[in-house]
Amino acid sequence: MSTAEPTPQPSNRTPWIIAGVLGCFVLCLVIAIAGGALYFFVQPATTISGPVATATPLPPLPTLPPVSSPVPPPPPTETRAPAQPTSTTAPSPVAPTALPTLAPLPPSGLPTLPPLVQPTSQATARPTAAAANFLIAFSKDEGPQPEAKSVWIMNGDGTGAQKLVDRASHPILSRDGNQIAFYHWTDGIYLVNASDPKNITVKKLVGDTFTGGNYGSGDWSHNGRWIAYTRQPGGQGNIVVDVIAPDGTGQRTVAIGESPTWSPDDTMLAFHTCRGSACGIYKGSINGGDAIPIITDDGGLPAWSPDGKRIIYQKEVDGQKQLFLINPDGTGKKQLTSGAAMHVDAQWSPDGAHIYYRSPQGGTWGIWRMNSDGTGAAKLIDNVAPVNWPYERLSISR
Repeated sequence: MSTAEPTPQPSNRTPWIIAGVLGCFVLCLVIAIAGGALYFFVQPATTISGPVATATPLPPLPTLPPVSSPVPPPPPTETRAPAQPTSTTAPSPVAPTALPTLAPLPPSGLPTLPPLVQPTSQATARPTAAAANFLIAFSKDEGPQPEAKSVWIMNGDGTGAQKLVDRASHPILSRDGNQIAFYHWTDGIYLVNASDPKNITVKKLVGDTFTGGNYGSGDWSHNGRWIAYTRQPGGQGNIVVDVIAPDGTGQRTVAIGESPTWSPDDTMLAFHTCRGSACGIYKGSINGGDAIPIITDDGGLPAWSPDGKRIIYQKEVDGQKQLFLINPDGTGKKQLTSGAAMHVDAQWSPDGAHIYYRSPQGGTWGIWRMNSDGTGAAKLIDNVAPVNWPYERLSISR
């Protein structure tokens, strides 16, 4: 009996075919992506031919007009009274505060100093024992513009007048005659050497507290350590007397007033001020405290004599300013000048034998000298109008 063999079943190959096709597709896709990336990173950079565009430059900034300094108003014709303090007690002195190191004056500050100018009407000699062994510093006004104002020096006999610096007024000469502090129109107080005309140097001493005519006459102490001067902080409020060292340190306020002058021992200052309605010449310690009235006749611009026994000042008589003497204790008042012309800005000679002053007597402003008793008046130099005669005394070395 034969046995029948089983019929073989056909194998199912479809899944394998599909898997092969998908694998081939995936492999081809990977190869394509890899080839594209390789082409992207390996391909050399394309060189751009032709001119390279440049950025259009920005237009220049517009040129601003220069800032012009306001021309201060002309000096008043009458003596001003300092603003009244809020109490009769003078303020306590401000603690000395060192000022920052002073930098050399920039080119845009003071103009270049011209060679010293010698007027044709004056001699050229510098001070000698035969002529005069001291200097006189004074201002000269040749117009309303700041550039028309200047500081000059001359010998004690009126010879050798020379312009020292432009745009300047209110000179304060050191006792040895080597330095002059002055008001620079219109930004503060500067210091210039006067001993070497071929090597003039200028530096700023005090600034930012002055406006126009609100700077008044001052005085250099006999020991050379302090300069007393007038200022009006911010251009308003009380007019005060300050002191400062020549190197710019130790600035402090000592009194409410103006036009200070040192006593010979440098312990006191005399100045013009008002206490209530009583205006005139007062004196006070350089350490501050109450000011003591010397005379309250509305006089101003005092100058203490070298021996300390007298003070000369100016006050109005019959519509004109005239010169008077007074003792520091308020006694011995004496009128020295009179007439139709004013006599102002007085200062003592080093020995106290003569008084120098300014007057337009004769038709033009000149600097005059007279004996200390008011006799022997003589004009030393002509055509030197002062910048601010109500508050600007002559300054003399010792």
